Amino acid sequence: MVALLPKLSSRVAASHASAAAVWGAPILGDWPDRVHVVDPARRTTQSTPTVVRHAGLLLPQEAREESGLPVTSPARTAADLALSWTFREAVVALDQLLRRRLTTREEVGRFLDARPTARGRTGARRAVAFATSAAESPGESLTRVVLHELGAPPPVLQKSFRWGDRGQFVDVVDFWWPRFGVVLEFDGRIKYAKGRWRKGRSPEQIVVDEKIREDRIRNRPEVVGFARTVWDEVMHPPRLAMNLRAAGLPLG
Repeated sequence: MVALLPKLSSRVAASHASAAAVWGAPILGDWPDRVHVVDPARRTTQSTPTVVRHAGLLLPQEAREESGLPVTSPARTAADLALSWTFREAVVALDQLLRRRLTTREEVGRFLDARPTARGRTGARRAVAFATSAAESPGESLTRVVLHELGAPPPVLQKSFRWGDRGQFVDVVDFWWPRFGVVLEFDGRIKYAKGRWRKGRSPEQIVVDEKIREDRIRNRPEVVGFARTVWDEVMHPPRLAMNLRAAGLPLG
C-alpha cells in the first residue's frame, strides 16, 4: 500500500480494509491482497488485481494524512466498514476504533445519516449501536457478538472484583452476569505472550498466577459459575453454548 498509493490519483484515499490497517483496526481472517481506495471520480466500483476503487464522495473533513498516506478518517472508515462488512467483522473493528478513542458512535452515525440510501445501512446502524469501547481485544469483541447470537443476556464488561484487607487489589473479568453469578474469560494467546500481562514473568508463571486468580474469583460468594473460552471455541458457537450452560448461564 505504501508503494502503490503515491502512484494513484491525488483525489483518492485509502479506505475500507486498507484504512482499517492504517488506523490499527483488526480484521477477522486474512488481510486482502488488494489496496482499497475511495475515488470520488468513479460512479461504480472498479477492481483490478492490485486496487479496488470504491465509488463515493470524499469530503475534505473525511480524509486525513496518516504516516504520509492519504486515508479516510476513522469515522468515515468505521462507516465504510459497517456498510460493507458482516456484523461480526464490523463490530470487531468498530470496538477497537472506539476503544482507542479514534472516533465515537455519534460521529459514525452522522456519516451513515449522510447516506440515507446506502446499501447495507440498516445492518451498519445495528453494528454501530452494538459497538463499545469496553472490549479490550478483538477476541472479546467477537465473543460479544457470538454471545448475542446465542441469545445470552447482555453481560457487564470488564467487571472489577476488589479483594485484600482494604480492598486494595482488583481482579477484572471480561464478562459478568450478576443475575446468574456467571463469569466468562476470553483467553487470547497474546495475553500470555507480551504486553502488560507479562510484567517480567515467564509464561509458566503467568499460568500459575492466573490459576490462583481464577480460584480467588471462583471463591467469591456472588460467583456461581466460571467459564473460559478461546478463539477456536468462539468460532464454533455450539461449543461455547455448552460451556456457558455448564457454568449456569441460560441462553435463548
